[in-house]
Amino acid sequence: MQLPNTTVLRQKFKALQVRHWREKFWLGPAFLLLGIMRGILLIVPFKRVARYLGQDMQNIPVIPLACPRHKVIADHIGKAIRTSANYTPWESKCLAQAMTARIILGIHDIPYALFLGVNKQKLTDMTAHAWVCVDRVPVTGGDGFAGYTVVSTFVANDCFSEQPL
Repeated sequence: MQLPNTTVLRQKFKALQVRHWREKFWLGPAFLLLGIMRGILLIVPFKRVARYLGQDMQNIPVIPLACPRHKVIADHIGKAIRTSANYTPWESKCLAQAMTARIILGIHDIPYALFLGVNKQKLTDMTAHAWVCVDRVPVTGGDGFAGYTVVSTFVANDCFSEQPL
């Protein structure tokens, strides 16, 4: 059995030290949630999963606005999810990451938009993608708008509820 290279371990530890405390806090839970989301996607039909993604806005690309504090928190959450996804022994692709972001953002009561899109550039090689945005902050999935056509949008349930005047 070969021991891990101590230089690599030191570099990873230093990289972890400079991260914001919120990113460090969400690394473990994001790792676990990614596994749970992957399991759910393998077992449960997507039609049933979609009910829990948020309010269905069909294919309208709506992005709820967020305050500056929520944007900063969302950025940290996104970094934690993307980092955790790199270390999972299972596939943690865009949809599992988006669902994980939806849960963590919901815990923080941060308004989000989860998008499902397809790339229709090549009819023979159509690809799908999922991404989450908080205002203009791409939390997971990068800038999906650049290469994908939105086919479904889900927003936080309280984003468009009617408020009394």
